[in-house]
Amino acid sequence: MRRVDAHDVPLSRRAFGLGAVTSLVTLSHPAWAFGAEPTRTLWLRGVGASVPHPIYLAWADRFGPELGIKLGYVPLGSGTGLRAARNREADFGGSDIAMPRVELERADLEQVPIVAAALGFAVHLPGIDVGRLRLRRDDVRAIFEGEIRVWSDARLRAGNPGLALPDLAITPVVRRDVSGSSRLAAAWLAGQRSNAQAKDTPFTATPGLAVFGAHGVAQTVRRLRGSIGYLEFSTARLFGLEMLDLELADGGFSTWQPDHGATAHEWPLLTRTRILIPRAAALAERSNAVARFFRHCLLHGGELAISAGFVPLPAPVRAASLAQLERVLGRG
Repeated sequence: MRRVDAHDVPLSRRAFGLGAVTSLVTLSHPAWAFGAEPTRTLWLRGVGASVPHPIYLAWADRFGPELGIKLGYVPLGSGTGLRAARNREADFGGSDIAMPRVELERADLEQVPIVAAALGFAVHLPGIDVGRLRLRRDDVRAIFEGEIRVWSDARLRAGNPGLALPDLAITPVVRRDVSGSSRLAAAWLAGQRSNAQAKDTPFTATPGLAVFGAHGVAQTVRRLRGSIGYLEFSTARLFGLEMLDLELADGGFSTWQPDHGATAHEWPLLTRTRILIPRAAALAERSNAVARFFRHCLLHGGELAISAGFVPLPAPVRAASLAQLERVLGRG
């Protein structure tokens, strides 16, 4: 696999060390992101999963001023979010990978589900209506395993008799960083119902390009003819990418709609993204601010999440998350 680095994707793992990390956060809030902390508002630093990055930005823009909070969030992947939370390198970590309970207790962290997101496969295939392209799960698996290498492959033509698929090389684009999206995509391609046992970097043998972050995948797919990559719909929308319909268990195909709800019956690639908040008394002021911000988002940010392409949590999960955030606030 060839490893490449998209020029606007952060390569440093020192999220809050020397130098600014380029991201949509810093572009949206250049006056305060990674600079001097404002005197009248509390600046919170988060790092982790790429999936929730757009909605965290939207919530920060909408609710931050009334809460007296500004939020800097760097999308370096779930693995970095888990590590940052353990090592207290940020006020909170973000992850699509659930940390086991024993590790949470050892690290003294509260893990709180915040929002769900739909993942899919973006394709750059000029002259082809991607909405009409039918790739079964096993076809996509064969592409990412190198069994199918051109779009004119007989197997793909047989499944798409009404499309003139070009004689164009297929370039799979995968995540180079430790990513919950990679685990979920790999589990689905393998026919597993859960990504719990998937490897942290499952696509190391994939012939194609490996890049950092969901934005790196999106930028590469947008630039490269014949490419296919996995990412969440909110980022695909941001980059103007076309997404495949996905095969369901009954053999039919589903087109993602934001109001599908968080059920695998209607869309097989759904992930819940979480925040990890330190419980330590010495960090209570900042942890309370994190809890206060996300509590407000869970109570008032559902419509904004849907409009951004996300899926609000099911009512019982949302209630449990609110209870967890209340406990964090109670410890303060």
